[in-house]
Amino acid sequence: MSLRCRLQALLLHIPLTWLAATASAEQVAMPVGFAEVLATPSAPHSGQFAYGEAQSQYARFWRASVAHEPAPVVVLVHGGCWLQAYDVAHIAPLASALAAAGFAVWAPEYRRLGEPGGGWPGSAEDVLVAVKALRELRPAHVDLQRVVLAGHSAGGQLALWASAALPGDGEAGLRVRGVVGLAAITDLHDYAAGNNSCQQAAVRFLGGQPDQVPAHYAAASPRDLTLPQATILLHGSADPIVPLTQARAITAADMRVVEGAGHFDLIHPGTAAFPALVRALNDVLEQP
Repeated sequence: MSLRCRLQALLLHIPLTWLAATASAEQVAMPVGFAEVLATPSAPHSGQFAYGEAQSQYARFWRASVAHEPAPVVVLVHGGCWLQAYDVAHIAPLASALAAAGFAVWAPEYRRLGEPGGGWPGSAEDVLVAVKALRELRPAHVDLQRVVLAGHSAGGQLALWASAALPGDGEAGLRVRGVVGLAAITDLHDYAAGNNSCQQAAVRFLGGQPDQVPAHYAAASPRDLTLPQATILLHGSADPIVPLTQARAITAADMRVVEGAGHFDLIHPGTAAFPALVRALNDVLEQP
């Protein structure tokens, strides 16, 4: 099947009223809950593009607020325990804030548990195809030689996996400089041994326990992969869903702890985690 990308909405500038509102907002106290993320204002995405035939195979694009020069691209992969119940919509506040900060944002939706093709390896393969779709799209004012992957929670696992699968040398006009994991799940063997609802979903995602499908765990766990040299793991010290041990599992990564942050502070643009994320993205993009 050939890759098909179709623009479904006109590319628009981020509304100035939204930019003014977010700029004047006071920093939000941590930790925040998922409901607070959902209640955070966001700018509408600039366009939506299909990269496959399935209903969930599309990506949303936020154009950088500074359009007079090519903007670096953040491929932002949402989390939600790989479950169909959580979709790309909840990442809109973060995507909007990153666009206002000067990044173009490409946020892929992907097949998740509960829909055909969701789980391992379908979810990961969707993210990989969605990243490669950027080469065909080539939107104006976007620098495809300065691409950084970022993902939250289960989306962090997918972003880390995709960064290991993609060439980093600018092949075919796309160069991934590195990856930033936000409360990322990095060690699926360890994570699936837990008993919270997301840890239980990891077993479903991989199709069984580690002793039942060891090859799945080995292929999907970022801990076991060769990641880009520029790999940053941003994690909250008070995360009850993805423990800090997950960030420590990849010893070669640059681990940065946001003190007092919980799981969802990493995707709330009003907390102290947001400037830490912007610094991490810029640090990755500065790699030669």
